[in-house]
Amino acid sequence: MSTELRKRVTLDNNAHRKAEAAAREVGASLNVYASAAVEYFATRGLDPRETEAREGQLIMQQIKKLGDRVFEFMQEQERTLLTPMLEEMLRTRITLERVLRLNEILVGNLNAQLETLSEAQMQRQQQALQLLRQRNEEAVEKQVREALEAARKEVPGQRSKPAGSAAGQEQ
Repeated sequence: MSTELRKRVTLDNNAHRKAEAAAREVGASLNVYASAAVEYFATRGLDPRETEAREGQLIMQQIKKLGDRVFEFMQEQERTLLTPMLEEMLRTRITLERVLRLNEILVGNLNAQLETLSEAQMQRQQQALQLLRQRNEEAVEKQVREALEAARKEVPGQRSKPAGSAAGQEQ
């Protein structure tokens, strides 16, 4: 016999019969089964007399836990993915604005210099400019394609898709 102090509880005949049958079914003594049942209800703050409310409370507890986990996941995604993406977008936008302003200044200076060129020199400059634009557009397209391919490979929590799948094809 254990050294724990034991108290007695009186059950009505119907409850005693059900408790004995349930204890036998799980292979426990009536004392162990009754102690575990009391512990279960007390730990969860449940009223065993209200079976419908108890089920509802358990479901609501599980829903709350799931909601908390989803919210924590979203916060983690914001910290690890969205904030760095926003920072990079802002950096890119600010850089773009500064480069455009610099280009405006350079174009103004070049226009002033172009007025001093002959017609043949002007045509050579226009051809060189057209070639430069074409190469620049090709470089931009290549970099965009490479960046999108890298982003598709690094999507967290998503398995890579076969090359022929709709999600893996470029628009």
